[in-house]
Amino acid sequence: MKKLKLYVAPVLIIASLLFADIMSVSAATYFSDGNFTFKKNGDGTITITEYNLKDGNMVVPESIFGDTVVATDTLAFYNNDYIVTATFPDTLTSIGDSSFNEASNLTSVVIPENCLYLGSGALQNCPLLKNVEIKSNLTEINNQVFYNCKSLETIDLPSTVESIGSFAFSDCSSLTSLVIPKATTSIASNAFRNCPNLTLYVYKDSYAQQYAEEKSIKYEIIPEYEIGDVDMSGIVDIRDATLIQSYSADIKELSDYQLSIADVNADGAVNVTDATQIQRILAEFV
Repeated sequence: MKKLKLYVAPVLIIASLLFADIMSVSAATYFSDGNFTFKKNGDGTITITEYNLKDGNMVVPESIFGDTVVATDTLAFYNNDYIVTATFPDTLTSIGDSSFNEASNLTSVVIPENCLYLGSGALQNCPLLKNVEIKSNLTEINNQVFYNCKSLETIDLPSTVESIGSFAFSDCSSLTSLVIPKATTSIASNAFRNCPNLTLYVYKDSYAQQYAEEKSIKYEIIPEYEIGDVDMSGIVDIRDATLIQSYSADIKELSDYQLSIADVNADGAVNVTDATQIQRILAEFV
């Protein structure tokens, strides 16, 4: 078992020769397990402050020495040249401001399902970042989160996103498509500055459509499909029931939009009950 290393920042004492006043400022206390430097939050949880390895595949554990990992600190991985992929545990609830700012070799990040805060500038200035998967129900894409990520081509935003902040996707020169959720009712005027190849996919008469028209951003209307038309073929048939069954068995994945129209019985879950409901409806017309 690795020994716990304790790092205590020195107490800074400033003495005023003229008035003989003494000021002391005590910095935070940091710990390390060799892989990560972290600080304790006082409630049995910890915040990661630094990655200490040169392994490109960074995997943050659920706990370190018995304390649960819940956050990454501001600038935790700032200017890191080694991290290529970043994987976080489901215990993570927050990724701090500028956590990956200028992580020059970062290509892929998965935001876990319980992470409801993605800080301002969290992934800005990552020139190779291309794959971002957001599993959580984020309500806000913060200021400058993806600013100047020149390799980012597309990203699926959760259907829960209500606002997109200043310069959130600015200077993402490779960004080609982005679906704006129905829930989105606020987008900063400069959110997509210098995105020459971007097409926004918006719902008819939505806030996003109005925004795209006002900002002269290319957009396309997302067609609305009938409840149950999971494969979006234009008709509800046995193939839709089969697709729901495959999803329930973890064989197929469905987009947020597909999940919304796959909930045939409107109980808030997508499972074989919905597939059975489709089969019953079809049977009535045979």
